[in-house]
Amino acid sequence: RYDVILGFSEAIFGTEKDIILSHLETCDACSGSGSKVGSKAKICSTCGGRGQVMRTEQTPFGLFSQVSICPTCVGEGEVISEYCRKCSGEGRVRVRKEIKVKIPPGVSKGSTLRVRGEGDAGPKG
Repeated sequence: RYDVILGFSEAIFGTEKDIILSHLETCDACSGSGSKVGSKAKICSTCGGRGQVMRTEQTPFGLFSQVSICPTCVGEGEVISEYCRKCSGEGRVRVRKEIKVKIPPGVSKGSTLRVRGEGDAGPKG
């Protein structure tokens, strides 16, 4: 979110503003994988690559099974052996950049504009 203050004539006739913002982009060193270039992710030994583990307990009412995400690989099924140095294994890095935003004529106070393609990258790029 970025707040912009416009003058009266800018709001009436529209304008173009340069905005400097900071957001997350896919790491270009590892292409969002989070692993060091040349290294491969290994199959998780805890869940066997399924990303989930099943815990079974004996209760007075019988067997009780519970499935949850794997605590070792956090549901990924793979474990990174060597992390990317640039993004520390996250797959994305914080970048500051300047963009031009076209503000249409007739905007009113409190209007929200959405800029396509300039949001944060998701986890693992």
